[in-house]
Amino acid sequence: MKKLIDPMGRHINYLRVSLIKRCNLRCGYCYGPEMTHRESEDQLSLPDTLRLIKTFASLGITKVRFTGGEPLLRREIVDLVHQTSLLSGISMIGLTTNGLLLEPKLPSLINAGLNRLNISLDTLDRTVFRKVTGVNGFDRVYSAITTAEQSGAFDCIKINTVVMRNINDHEIHRFALWALERKIDLRLIEFMPTRGSGWGQDLFVSEDEIRNQIGLMLEPLPVNNNSPGPARTYTLPGAPGRISFISAISRNFCHKCNRLRLTSDGVLLGCLFLNKGIDLKPVLAGNRGNHEIARVIRHILTAPGLRRMPEETSILRANPFMRMVGG
Repeated sequence: MKKLIDPMGRHINYLRVSLIKRCNLRCGYCYGPEMTHRESEDQLSLPDTLRLIKTFASLGITKVRFTGGEPLLRREIVDLVHQTSLLSGISMIGLTTNGLLLEPKLPSLINAGLNRLNISLDTLDRTVFRKVTGVNGFDRVYSAITTAEQSGAFDCIKINTVVMRNINDHEIHRFALWALERKIDLRLIEFMPTRGSGWGQDLFVSEDEIRNQIGLMLEPLPVNNNSPGPARTYTLPGAPGRISFISAISRNFCHKCNRLRLTSDGVLLGCLFLNKGIDLKPVLAGNRGNHEIARVIRHILTAPGLRRMPEETSILRANPFMRMVGG
């Protein structure tokens, strides 16, 4: 099997593909006040997106996750999942969604080959949901989660929850119990400093504090069951659910990063918190064959500069638009 190794020796096998900048929610930590409702969408076509995914698969990528914005706003999403499922070497196809449009599309997505699902949900309170998202859509999202669980298509539904002081931190214990009682992996995410998010120490809740508020004797998931990535996952004996922590501020996980990001307009990012990317649209232009495109991309990835060194400057000095880089 081919392997893609960066200059620091990290094995890259995971590609996150942002399909669209737009979102149908207005969460402040992702959208930012300076972002308008009417933005230009200079996005890759479906054939170009598939061509790049196929190229990355030939280089050793085995996992693909579709993100946004809100990826379900992209009309071709089901076809894209299906075409990706046909590619040699791809074993995992995931989707990260806010869940508003998910329920009616879920059967088609599952039939197309979707086998991993992340749903963003920051609260179990309808009032707080509207405050955070700007939309009265809690019931739709919650119903989609229930339908996804009942489908039997996923080992575990992952729920992404950004913890923010005085907004949803009072729900941490309740949220944990809710997840542990179901086949849910609750991913409690430290609020990260993204552009326009209003990030500050007054909103930040560290993993240590989150753990204290959970107040349960959690045990680490066995190493052989825990996939590489930023999340550290724990279980409670006898409980079907899991609790994971993603703590970019208090616990650096750059040393084991296994992923790349492709933006909806074709920019390759080696790091979420490194303000540098390579536009791949010129690579697709002309009469280059797939082998030539693969050679160019491998050269880009194996050269220094695209991927962040683990010991580099704190991520507090970077300011990505989370919605544009795909999380």
